[in-house]
Amino acid sequence: MGTILGTVAAMIVGGAVATVTVVGVVSSQTSPQGDSPANVNAPVVVYGSTN
Repeated sequence: MGTILGTVAAMIVGGAVATVTVVGVVSSQTSPQGDSPANVNAPVVVYGSTN
């Protein structure tokens, strides 16, 4: 009987860990991003400039 309870407890703990991991990954991938470091409309290098 103890083996069955241990197995069930391990499944519950494993499921909780997996759920938290998946929620964290999905949240980090779908959260709004900050400003992009690169902008094609405002290049960092201005060609033809002597500065």
